[in-house]
Amino acid sequence: MDKLFHSLLAIKSPAELKLTLLILARAAQTADPCPPVTYAEFRSATGLAPATIAQGLKDMLARGYICRYPTKKKQPARYQVFWDKLGLSAQAHPTPATATASSLKAPLVPGTPEFFFTDTGFLDLLPQAKQIAREFGYGDDEIIQAVCWVFDKQRTNPPHINRTAWFTTVFREKIQEAHAYILANQRRKTRELQTLTPGTP
Repeated sequence: MDKLFHSLLAIKSPAELKLTLLILARAAQTADPCPPVTYAEFRSATGLAPATIAQGLKDMLARGYICRYPTKKKQPARYQVFWDKLGLSAQAHPTPATATASSLKAPLVPGTPEFFFTDTGFLDLLPQAKQIAREFGYGDDEIIQAVCWVFDKQRTNPPHINRTAWFTTVFREKIQEAHAYILANQRRKTRELQTLTPGTP
């Protein structure tokens, strides 16, 4: 148990710590070292922004206590906890037959479109999203931000008839908003740097 506390105390990033504790709690509650956690649960439980969640997960996975595996289409990804690295007995947390590491796919990379489309349940529509992004000349940053906003809109205004058509319409709108949002943030950061740098015109 001492090793567990020391391991957690070594985590300096608040985002990484929140995400790690959420997954550890889920694994302990379900006796499942590969508990499923959705993107929506990350947001509601931590209150973190999409970019902060992506960075927190990237830091968490790099630390090596937890590994992320995608599952079947439209199912939330699973996070495998390596209890032995935390000083706890792995035997106390048996892996269920449906979530053994050998039956899971290779881990997804945090911060990629595939990562966010899997957790938001839109993985099957990623090709359409990339096609729309190519039409506008946008990249992964716009795709990721846009699908997060599409997911938020789905919670309040879900599609009732044609899910694909609904997604295409909303995503096309949101990716343009995402582009404007990203440009505005870049300009703001540039102004802040200019303010902090003496002699900058």
